[in-house]
Amino acid sequence: MEKIKSVNLGGWFVLERWMKPTLFDDTSNPARCETSFVTNDPNALEKLTQHWQTWITREDIAWLKKLGINVVRIPIPWWLFPEKFPSEFPYHSPLLYLDKAMDFIHAEGMKVMLDLHSAPGSQNGFDNGGIDGVMTWHLDPQNITTTISVLKEIALRYKDHPALHSLQVLNEPHMTIDLNLIEDFYERSYEVLRPILKAETAIVFHDAFHLEHWGPFFQSHHWDNVILDTHVYQCFGNHFDHMNAEEFLNVPFETEKRLVKMEEVIPVVVGEWSLGARQIEYDGTRFEFEHKFAENQLKAFSKVTGWIFWSYKISDYNSGWNFRGLVERGILKI
Repeated sequence: MEKIKSVNLGGWFVLERWMKPTLFDDTSNPARCETSFVTNDPNALEKLTQHWQTWITREDIAWLKKLGINVVRIPIPWWLFPEKFPSEFPYHSPLLYLDKAMDFIHAEGMKVMLDLHSAPGSQNGFDNGGIDGVMTWHLDPQNITTTISVLKEIALRYKDHPALHSLQVLNEPHMTIDLNLIEDFYERSYEVLRPILKAETAIVFHDAFHLEHWGPFFQSHHWDNVILDTHVYQCFGNHFDHMNAEEFLNVPFETEKRLVKMEEVIPVVVGEWSLGARQIEYDGTRFEFEHKFAENQLKAFSKVTGWIFWSYKISDYNSGWNFRGLVERGILKI
């Protein structure tokens, strides 16, 4: 399998307020997710349409291609097919704009990992799950069945598209969800998707923040062309607060050991990572610290099947989450 050097096109078809705050300026409450956005903004469709047309363009893909990026991961919502899977919320489907995106990404010679980033009831309760503060996906079997049906529709629509590299069945199921339930969902998803998708199209599964759990699972299943996705951030969790700079910058190499061990069982991608980090005392400038942090992560994550930075862009150009800004400022060297 070719090494994946990729970025997420986050905040495009699944909104997150922090990535583009100005989009949320006119909502009548402090909306953080797409559900609250479409519920509270009377001009939601007009704003979404403008956003879908402009947030990522063919120029962006050409820039990434020239840099050496070979895949883009596109987070997509479960409400793509409202006529088949209606919702209680007034969602607007970006399906036709996703079609256009697949076409112009292919025209630039790039591949796409489609990532189902949200699910009915939300699989994690995060803003990136489509509805902030709600996590009921796993409590109703119909939610899971609908998710698999949505995946089937996505597969049928794009199975022959030359840009399709892979399909991820669900982003970040919460770490507290029963892993037996997630295993069953993964088994059912694979059984539906593998006969539809071409043999060369990979099926991607997130580790639900339990990386080591999945070794025996995949060893016993002997599935064809599958990838395990794990997300590695050093800005969430109190354990990073007590590290000095040397310890902090060494974390990627400790993570590398776990990744390489899992790679013996199944191809692994670090499907999300960033330079998001607290202010830390360092014998040098913040620029030098971020450059070293980026360098160490790239060294570590390049030892497995691939990496996917979160995210290509956010409104704050100088953020540690803005891939293009980091590259143009000389902090991130690909």
